[in-house]
Amino acid sequence: MTLPTTRVPQPSISPARVWPFFVPYLVVGLIHVFALAVEFPALSSATKPALMPLLALALVLTARPLGTPGLLALGAILFSWFGDVVPLFLEDSTIVMIALFAIAHVFYLVLFIRHLALRRLPWWTFVYAIWWIGLLAVLAPNLGALLIPVAIYGLVLGAVAVTAARSTPLITVGAALFLISDSLLAIRLFSPGLAYPLDDAVIMAFYIAGQGLIIYGLVRVLRSRAAQATGFSAS
Repeated sequence: MTLPTTRVPQPSISPARVWPFFVPYLVVGLIHVFALAVEFPALSSATKPALMPLLALALVLTARPLGTPGLLALGAILFSWFGDVVPLFLEDSTIVMIALFAIAHVFYLVLFIRHLALRRLPWWTFVYAIWWIGLLAVLAPNLGALLIPVAIYGLVLGAVAVTAARSTPLITVGAALFLISDSLLAIRLFSPGLAYPLDDAVIMAFYIAGQGLIIYGLVRVLRSRAAQATGFSAS
């Protein structure tokens, strides 16, 4: 006699229960990029400080559980926020901003290495070494004494993108967009001769998308792990 089988609920992610919490971040991000594109400084200055707090709120409200990975992500968001707002209060803020974002990237680096290494390192990540060499070649003539700090920052940024590639596709793409944003920012700061139209808007569009995908991807990983631990849906 064949015994009836019991179907065990398969762990799954319910994006419909997660993404609405990211809508305020997305909306404010779109408004901010629009304000930069049309050169509306009052609006761009008002929306920029709200971006990272809204992303942090989305993380706290959706991550199950928050745990150490969530706290590391909050650390990255916090120092990113410091980097976002310091130019609003400090006229010559380049070095401080680089230092703050470097700390944010270290938080992400620890997060990716210790908690999100889900697969082998993809072969294509060697392109980040080419990116680092190429970017320094472009920036070096104008860096002067900043060559070493910028080179170190680039190594940290590249390491974040490389280690993110061992995680999910969402996080991989998010880290790549963050890298593009920082690269474009560095070109704008140190190679003004390579300026292009709407540079601020383009930089922030990549930045907002990159940070958002990293955190959204992290939330999905955490909820998936929680679902696997309980055997039920992670909705």
